[in-house]
Amino acid sequence: MAEDHQSGHGGDETDTEDHVASCPIGAELADQLIGLADLPWHEPAATSRAMRTLDWSTDGVPTDEARFVTPAGHAVYTDYGLYLPFVHYYVVGGELWPDDFWGSQPGWTSERGAGRVEFEAYLDAAIDRFAERLGPPECDVRTEGRYLAIGSYSWRYAAWRRGGTILVVGPALDGYSYGQDEEAVVYIGEFAQDRAFPAAAEFLNLLRK
Repeated sequence: MAEDHQSGHGGDETDTEDHVASCPIGAELADQLIGLADLPWHEPAATSRAMRTLDWSTDGVPTDEARFVTPAGHAVYTDYGLYLPFVHYYVVGGELWPDDFWGSQPGWTSERGAGRVEFEAYLDAAIDRFAERLGPPECDVRTEGRYLAIGSYSWRYAAWRRGGTILVVGPALDGYSYGQDEEAVVYIGEFAQDRAFPAAAEFLNLLRK
């Protein structure tokens, strides 16, 4: 498992180690996200105004592209909707990524030697958190037989319709790692009520920062 993930980075694998860093979705944040998902995301002014009324900060964001940071430490991106990572699966070591960036962020916990089992457990826990409030996902699918630089994988996506909006919990590729590392995110964006859910393999194209 870990060897497949590390092989996507190249370099000397003896100097690298898999990490999973997490900042779980708490009850208050889940309720805030559901409230945002009930807004008209085809009206950016309304959603932007709603996010500014939350207890999210514009100070101390962990990346230049993030617009907010939650009290727990989640970066919030809003270019194409709302994109909020809550777990990262990555490699630390070697010349490319010598430091544990996500493990050093406030509110985040990094597990050395953790891998896909731990990554998927955090993803499943987030899906369960939303299912407690919204009921079972209207779409719950898993990719099969895909291949990227990270190696073979099977990713789970859960989605709920909220009028003309979709709330998705699922994995994506971390753009800061050039497509080698993974992150699990909550995504909220405009989605026509009569639009069919994507096939499992197409959810990755739906989730954008």
